[in-house]
Amino acid sequence: MKPTSVGSRMAGGEGAKEETPQLSGPVAANHGRQESKPREAGVVVSFGARSPAAAAPRPRRLTTVLVVDKARLCCSLCSLALKRPIYQCAVGHLACGSCRTKLQVNACRTCGDRGAASAYALCPGLDVFYGELHLPCPYEPYGCKSYIPYYKAATHQGACEHAPCLCPEPGCAFAAPPQALLAHLAAAHSWPVHKIPRFGAIHALRVPAAGPDRLLVVAEEEEVKEGEEDDGDDDKDDDMEGPEVFVLSVRARGEATAVSVACVRANARAGPQYKCVLWAKAPATRGAAGRAARRLCMETDVPSCAQPGEAAVEDGMWLGVAPVMVLGASREIHLSVLIDKI
Repeated sequence: MKPTSVGSRMAGGEGAKEETPQLSGPVAANHGRQESKPREAGVVVSFGARSPAAAAPRPRRLTTVLVVDKARLCCSLCSLALKRPIYQCAVGHLACGSCRTKLQVNACRTCGDRGAASAYALCPGLDVFYGELHLPCPYEPYGCKSYIPYYKAATHQGACEHAPCLCPEPGCAFAAPPQALLAHLAAAHSWPVHKIPRFGAIHALRVPAAGPDRLLVVAEEEEVKEGEEDDGDDDKDDDMEGPEVFVLSVRARGEATAVSVACVRANARAGPQYKCVLWAKAPATRGAAGRAARRLCMETDVPSCAQPGEAAVEDGMWLGVAPVMVLGASREIHLSVLIDKI
């Protein structure tokens, strides 16, 4: 098994998490600098390194790559990622501090109760070492630049906004973050795209009752204050959030037509939560003097979906539009949509 090529990053945070990250290769340790060649999944050790954004220029240091069995990074009691404080028995079996305190007898479970020889003892050196273990996000190929403490990898992975979403078109294997998927669906599959200027704005549109699904893009552009100048910081543009992508789905539900909205993102915890208000409108029936126009309205939270349309109706609330509100020979529904942050 070949060593993993890795780079260094700041060791951030003192918190702990019990999930074990999913790694497919050996664990590597890198002492102080980034490698330019492609990386496989691995763990990065950065001793005393600061964040690249905040660190002042300093001389390069020699790099040593260590290959470590992944089992060495797991607690011998809970089999999850080690979290500080770390304890060690005389043989070398490791345990989380929280797991060790749950033992009725301070004895290594692997060694058995052998008195003082099997007792766990606090190991400050391992606390420092394991606290510096970092690994790149598994979604690095999709644009995530984060290096995460080893014991927080599963938490980050479950909330990373760069997690890829899947193209819903049959036979298409394209996968990318929401903004890239938006461009793909519009260019390769001619999906209709409606741009909404800001959150909280009402957007009117007409959609055929037979579909297809269409994309709603909400992008709030930051206003440049008068007197402000461009400071030439290219990294600032790279970190700015892109537009939020939603899918408007239209499905047949018996005689009614179900209309719903979902946020296109693989992780529902990535970013803010949203609510949506949908209106369906139809003019009064001809010859019905004095009658008001028909109007249906629904307000609900917005679910998330990793594949546009997959959960829009099934997992979320939907607006049921009666056949009498489907208008004209083209069988269109007159809709208004408002999407806002919760």
